[in-house]
Amino acid sequence: MNPTLYDILGVRPDASPDEIKRAWRDAADRFEPGAGSSGAQFRLFNEAAEVLLDPARRAEYDARLAEGRPRGDVPAQPVAGEPAATVAATASEPAENPQVSAEAGDTVRPGPALWVLAVLAVVALGLAGGAAAYGVPRWKAVHDHDQVTEAGRTAPAAAERAAATILSYDYKSLDSDEKAAERYMTAGYAKKYAETFDKLVRGNAEKLHAHVEADVRASGVTHADADRVNVLLFVNQSSVSTANGGQQQAALNRVQLAMVRQGGSWVVDNITSY
Repeated sequence: MNPTLYDILGVRPDASPDEIKRAWRDAADRFEPGAGSSGAQFRLFNEAAEVLLDPARRAEYDARLAEGRPRGDVPAQPVAGEPAATVAATASEPAENPQVSAEAGDTVRPGPALWVLAVLAVVALGLAGGAAAYGVPRWKAVHDHDQVTEAGRTAPAAAERAAATILSYDYKSLDSDEKAAERYMTAGYAKKYAETFDKLVRGNAEKLHAHVEADVRASGVTHADADRVNVLLFVNQSSVSTANGGQQQAALNRVQLAMVRQGGSWVVDNITSY
């Protein structure tokens, strides 16, 4: 029997969100978000926590467990040495969309006689619809899988660049820092960001003469679709302000960036802090 998401995090099915979050953090601290078996395990914990910390997705998952049916986006078991993009793409692929692989050992057969071709030409008219119904879904499954794999491979780098800019600012250049951050965002999220920046950051930064620099230490994909990828980042923020007597202070933070594909590029559509 495959382990449930609760088994993966080592919590009871009735665990509270705080218990799930503590279990996720404890588990994530034991593994690195890079490649290999450690990175795959890291992503497995993140994917489990992402479902169980979302009330709607958790309710849907619990309903499927009660019915004895697996949830489509339950994370796949990690494979030692498997690249990050492959694991993320496999974990997010719907269960009813089985992975399609090329069949080995196919041989080339000699061409049929002319009379066979004539018969097949007539029969083909009746079979065209059935062949299309079978062939198109197979092609679509391969195509969708390739898109998810590519998304999981390219989105993290864009997320790292975005986070380094968005989470850095200086009280002397707040206007330009804000504009630089918004270039990495969707229009909708840029509006929300501007409101939050003006309300929470600008006043305090000017008052405390704050200078903050963000350095992304590691990242990992927690969920991937063809056009949307959630990327968890470990960010070291170094700050200097009058609040700490002008001495540099560092804090390691976890943030998740929801990246969406827009105009051929990946941009930020939401930021969640943990």
